[in-house]
Amino acid sequence: MKPFSKLIKNQDNLNKRIAKIKNQVINDSDVKQFLNQHQSELTNEMIDKDLNVLQEYKDQQKHYDGHDYAHCPNFVKGHIPELYIENECIKVRYRLCPCKIKYDEERLSSQLITAHHMQRDTLNAKVKDIYTNDRSRLEIAMEVNDICKKLVNGERVKGLYIHGPFGTGKSFILGAIANQLKSKHVPSTIVYLPEYIRILKGGFKDGSYNEKLERIREANILMLDDIGAEDVTTWVRDEVIGPLLHYRMVHELPTFFSSNLNLEELEHHLSISNKGAEITKAARIIERIKSLANEFYLDGKNLRNN
Repeated sequence: MKPFSKLIKNQDNLNKRIAKIKNQVINDSDVKQFLNQHQSELTNEMIDKDLNVLQEYKDQQKHYDGHDYAHCPNFVKGHIPELYIENECIKVRYRLCPCKIKYDEERLSSQLITAHHMQRDTLNAKVKDIYTNDRSRLEIAMEVNDICKKLVNGERVKGLYIHGPFGTGKSFILGAIANQLKSKHVPSTIVYLPEYIRILKGGFKDGSYNEKLERIREANILMLDDIGAEDVTTWVRDEVIGPLLHYRMVHELPTFFSSNLNLEELEHHLSISNKGAEITKAARIIERIKSLANEFYLDGKNLRNN
């Protein structure tokens, strides 16, 4: 057993350390400000009892300095501590730090466009960057602005079927629509159709076919890029494109298209399969596209060469 004198000395040392910690805590500028603001409610006993709460508050950053969420220094990441008094106790609560608000907004924003196999420049497209140097482009840009406003307001609209030569910016316009909607927190899905069909075929092997098809079939707003560039088989036409467009037509879901083919050319393309010409089935798909979208021709030089 330790001598009584040693126990007393240890207790004295402990008391000194506690006194030193208390002195450091209550002289912290932020803690001191809180104590001054609430001096009519506080007692020394409360301060002593809840010294650990005050120290928890002291040891964290209370003022946002522009750091990002990944480098937030506080105990509760993305939150700023705040002292308050309740039932004669000093307590700490946490409110959102601007870094967390910004992080959540960016994460939400990144989820507003679901893209499948699209090029980066398309996903970065903006409506203001659509060239309007000829009549067809100007008409489409004006239509895009009008449609986006209506979609943001929750109105039902017909989409666009944009066709024209290679490289005139059809995919870019679809990306611009997606980004315009994204800026207003309206989600959309944009799909490079030929590649997505190839991925769908792979879904038979791993059992993901139905899930992958439903993902685009039921999208809030769907953009099918380069329809008509896929290899036509009876399965592609009758089991993928046909049911997909039928579902969206029945549920009046906004749908946009880009293609190198006009609707008459697309009908011919879809009619030729490994079973020969099947004009009626192709015509049925074209009627569904017409019910979903208005046709626009996009003229101009090949912008990819620039």
